[in-house]
Formats: sequence, C-alpha cells, structure tokens
Amino acid sequence: MLTENECLHFETFGFVVLHRIFEPDELVKLRREFDGRMTSAYSHAPFDGTVRHWTPMLGTSTPLFSSLLEDSRLCGVAEQLYGSDVIGIIADANRYVGDTKWHPDTGSIHQFGVKFAFYLEPVDAESGALRVIPGSHRQPFHDQLKSTIPSLSLDVTDVPAHVCASSPGDVVAFDLRLWHASHGGSDDRAMCTCVYYNNPSTVEEIEATRKQAENSGNTSAQFGRPEDPIFDPDWVANRVGSAKRQQWLDRMRELGYFSASTEAAKQ
Repeated sequence: MLTENECLHFETFGFVVLHRIFEPDELVKLRREFDGRMTSAYSHAPFDGTVRHWTPMLGTSTPLFSSLLEDSRLCGVAEQLYGSDVIGIIADANRYVGDTKWHPDTGSIHQFGVKFAFYLEPVDAESGALRVIPGSHRQPFHDQLKSTIPSLSLDVTDVPAHVCASSPGDVVAFDLRLWHASHGGSDDRAMCTCVYYNNPSTVEEIEATRKQAENSGNTSAQFGRPEDPIFDPDWVANRVGSAKRQQWLDRMRELGYFSASTEAAKQ
C-alpha cells in the first residue's frame, strides 16, 4: 500500500515510482512469459526492430502476467487511489521502438484510472524511461497541453518533464490523464503494463468509458492481428471463480467491453 506521502504525491503530480515490487525470480518468469507470448503472437511477422509489437497477457500461456491484475501489490494500490470498485482492465506487453511522443492514455478527462508500467531492463533519460509532465492530469493544465503541445512541434526532450528512471522490479504508477512520453529507447524496449479504470458513475464518465470500450475493439487490428481477441476467453470465463474478477467482468460487460465473439468463445 502507498504511504500517506506517496498518495499525496500521486494526487498532486499524477504519478509515483514504486521500487522493488517484483522479486528476482518473478522477473525471470515475467521475461520468459514475455518472450514466449511475443513469439507466438507475432509468428507471422517476427520482430525486426522497426515496428512496435503489442499483445495482451491475460491468457493461460502467461500465468504470472494473468495474475497481476488481482495481485494486491497493484490492485491494492489501485483501490487505494480510486476506490474499492476500481476495474481491472488489462495486462499487456510491448516491444517499443525509438521515441514515444507526448500523449495521455485517455481520450477524455472524464475517463481515468491508473496504469502500472514496468520495464524488463534498466531505463533512464537516454534509454526510453517514462517521462511525465507533473500535474498534467488536472484541469485546466491537461487541456492547455492538449491544445498547445501539437502546435509547438517540439522534440520530446524539449518539453519540461520528470524522468522516471527505473530498474527491473520497479513499477511506475501514473494517472491515465497524465501527459507522458519517452526518449532514446532502444529498438527493442520491453515495457509491460497493468491498467485499472475508475468505475464511472456520472453521465460524462459513463459515456467516456463506453467510448473507450468501443475504441478498444480495434486495438489488435492496429497491431497487425485483427483476429486476436483483446480479452482472452479463458480470462473472461473466470474459471478460477475469482470474486474480484467477476465484479470487474460484470461492470465491463455493462460498459460494452466484450464482443459477441468473445462471449461465445468463453462458453
């Protein structure tokens, strides 16, 4: 759980770096699952260092990754920040190439939550560490950046920011509304995330989250695998009988997160 100071830091600046969350033996397993899943997901287009690869990690072939959303080290923090009804959405993995431009991870200030990002190798200011603009999850600063950054045509490093350097085992937690980027990444940067959404309650929040659900349906196609489901049918079926996961699934279903094909495949 976060300390009082860490909670205040997150509320004020929109992020917090958590050190040594994963043990060395877990990092070995995470790396093995990462490599295995990436190889199988892109057997049709092996990684060559020119295009980012992405895949969800909630299937039976990645048991440790699949357990992370319900792991108290992450889920407990998410609930601490956004309430006990926070929704665990996805665990995924990326092979990044080069810089990442400035952006938030939501299309609306009304759709928010926390992303836990962790790297499988050390990263710093020159090797692809997450850069954040502190306080940019708040209004009116968030929208000021939205209207200004694209028109400035600045390089990533020209924007004043905090660099979240990290070592394997560390996790960076940040608000989805926070503006972030990276610079100097290698041509094969292994970065993984677990994402939790605030349970929407207002009309604006529900509408924004439904739109997010609609847009997420195109994610696999954007990364060259149009036939792959975002949500593994086994995870959606919840065969382990997790009460927490079932609470998430029921709310996600209400918000339009599962296609007819996903629902049929879970049977």
